[in-house]
Order: sequence, then structure tokens, then C-alpha cells
Amino acid sequence: MKGMKLIRVALLGFFCFGSIQMIQAQDVNEAKTDYNAALQIMKTDPAAAVKSLQSCIDLCTKIGAPADSVKNAARSKFAETYYNLATNQARDKNLDGAIINFKEALKYGQETNNAEVLKRTTPALVRIYAMQANTYLAQKEPVKAQETLNLALQMDTLNATVWLVQMRIFQDADSAAGVEAAIQKCIAISKNPNETRQAQQSGVKYFLSKGSKAVNASKFDEGVTNLEKALAYDETNKDVLVYLAKAYNGVSQWDKAIETANKGIAIEEDVPEKEAKFWFEIGFAYKGKGDKTNACESFKKAMVGQYVENAKYEIEVDLKCGK
Repeated sequence: MKGMKLIRVALLGFFCFGSIQMIQAQDVNEAKTDYNAALQIMKTDPAAAVKSLQSCIDLCTKIGAPADSVKNAARSKFAETYYNLATNQARDKNLDGAIINFKEALKYGQETNNAEVLKRTTPALVRIYAMQANTYLAQKEPVKAQETLNLALQMDTLNATVWLVQMRIFQDADSAAGVEAAIQKCIAISKNPNETRQAQQSGVKYFLSKGSKAVNASKFDEGVTNLEKALAYDETNKDVLVYLAKAYNGVSQWDKAIETANKGIAIEEDVPEKEAKFWFEIGFAYKGKGDKTNACESFKKAMVGQYVENAKYEIEVDLKCGK
């Protein structure tokens, strides 16, 4: 009887062990099903793929060691799947969601040594931070804009797009030194001609605005400083040239005024009405130098369009040309 009991116990243990193994095998198969499902939709529906991968991992954790290989395989796919999800969100302008999931992609990429995902995710996240900073700036929230852009700069200080946004933040704060530094940084590191051109055009626009306002307010020294910076970004900008000639005349730098205005004439259309603004500044410079002959000749060439009355006054009243 005692022997029979031992046999029964042994058989019971055998059947229980077999049942456990069978259940584990079924659970592993179920985990594999979740894993394979995720693989099928990683690109087309990454949000659902993330859920399937997580379901697979949760089940593998319950199973234990027999499911470790499936668990590790599922975990290795998180980086790419989160990257795909974040990319879709960025495309749909869901910047907050994109930031969260690019961070997840970075985390799993580092955990699983996924060099390819890390290589793509870092610049993508930097771009998103730059986009979000630009959005904050447009919403008149410069502090948030700078805080967000700082996150981008912490990751990559050699991204030209980031420095373009930094330039705009400095423009908003009217920090001329900051604007200039950001433009120079962008130009120095950019490998994209369009970014370089954008930085230069922004520099021209910003310093032309400051310089022309200074000239119109008779702050000629300030005008010269800003307009010379504008000219450094575009030597063919006719508005910069005429205002700079005015500024030079305002600080009695007659030769520089003549040289600058002549550069304007050289690139201006051969239309007297359009050239008049430059001839007027040349006339004013020659007048300042005490060269009546050249001053009169220059003012005569300026007697067209909107400069007729001013030029006429200089010729007939002030200089008394021909007398």
C-alpha cells in the first residue's frame, strides 16, 4: 500500500509538472504572438505596436526564464517603435507627444545599444525643441522659448537651425550683440546654403531697421554702427547703401559717403528716378567737402522724382550753382 501511494504521488507530480510546462508553452506562444503582431505594425501603427510589445514583455515577465529570449527580443524593438511614433507625432505637429516619445526612443536606444536609432533620434529631438521654441516665441512667450531652446543646445551646439531660432529670440529681446553672435555661429557651422542665406538676410533686415531708425532720428553714429553690420551681410542691398551714405554724411565722413553712394549707383537700375537718392547724398558730401562744382553737378542729377524740391533748394538757394 505504501508503495502504491508513492507511485500515485510520483504520477501526480509528473502530471502537474507536465501541465505547468504545457501552460508555460502556451503563454510563451501567446507572448510570441504579441511580439509578431508588433513587428507587423511597427511602421504603420507604432502606437499599437508599443502596446503589443509591452503586452509581450508583461507576459514574459510572468512566465520567467523560459520567456527571456522573447522578452529581450521585444525590448530591443522599443527604440525603433518609439522613434516611428514620435516621427508621426512631429509630422502631425503634436510636438509635446513627439518630445515624450523621442525621449523614450533615446532611453531604449541607449539600453539596447541601438546605434542607428540613437543617430537619428538625437537630431530629431533637437529639431523638435527648436520648433517648439519658435512656437513659444510666436506666442509671445520668450522665456519659455529660451528654456526650450536651451534643451536643444544641451544636446547639440552645432545645429544651425537651433542658432537661427536663438537669433530670433535675441531679435525679440532687441539684443544686437546676441543677434550678431547667433548669426555668426549659424554661418560658421551651417552646411546648408539656405540656412546661411536665411541668417544673412535676417542680419540685414535687423541691422537695417535699427540703422535706418537711428539715421531718421539724427543718431548718425549709431546709424553707422548698425548699417555697417547690415552691409557686411549683403553688400548689394540698395537700402542699406543709401542709409549708410546718409549716416556717413551725418558724421562728416564725406569720402565714405561718396564711395558708398557710388556703389549704390553701380548696382541700381539705370533709371534717373531710382538713382536720385544716391546722387543727392553724393551732392551733400561734396558740399560738406567744400567742392561746389561736384556738389552742383550731383544735385542736378538728383533733380528727379521725390528729390526735385530738395535738390533744387541746394542748387538755387544754398549753393547758388552757376553764380
